[in-house]
Amino acid sequence: MTTGQGAGMTAYDVYLATPVLRDVETFLPELARGMRQHAPAAVLLRLADAPEADLIKKIQTVQAVVQAQDCALMLEDRPALALRAGCDGVHLSTGFAEASIKDVRRQIADALQLGVSVGGSRDAAMRAGEAGADYVSFSTAIPVAAAEGEAPESLTDLVRWWCLVMELPAVVEVEAPAQVAAFAQVGADFIQPGPAYWENMSDWTFGAEKS
Repeated sequence: MTTGQGAGMTAYDVYLATPVLRDVETFLPELARGMRQHAPAAVLLRLADAPEADLIKKIQTVQAVVQAQDCALMLEDRPALALRAGCDGVHLSTGFAEASIKDVRRQIADALQLGVSVGGSRDAAMRAGEAGADYVSFSTAIPVAAAEGEAPESLTDLVRWWCLVMELPAVVEVEAPAQVAAFAQVGADFIQPGPAYWENMSDWTFGAEKS
């Protein structure tokens, strides 16, 4: 997953994340509406536990909607399944504990993109980058963790520093529409609206243009 380029593109791209889904078919109209409301560069699919055959069917159902719109489909926390089902990438949540980031990177090799949630931690973001992540994902829902030997900072300061110093793209998951502008201004590559997006899509405004 890379940042958007070209005339008319925005300074950041929208990266949608589904709720944890049990009934994919019921959510499809909502997904399609959400993608029409704000065209995303990628969609993160979160699935409740189910037999593998059922999960593959659910992934393929969502693929038909997402990839038809030239969007990347990322699967949360299931690297082996992402490979088998033909997803574009896998995203590791903060709760993923089945393998190390390095092990997942080796497992998927270069076949898939690898994203890693790092909450509000500079140290976790740097470790993820060193382990082979293709992007790191910060979250406004998790308190910022001070870097070793340093005073705590705000998440906007952390994202600003990351985007100035590091080449690895930064995703920021924001809980409310009012938070979008601040992270756009500090250079976030992707903005991911939180669960509230699916309740009131029209409340969310995106689109800071590239200079």
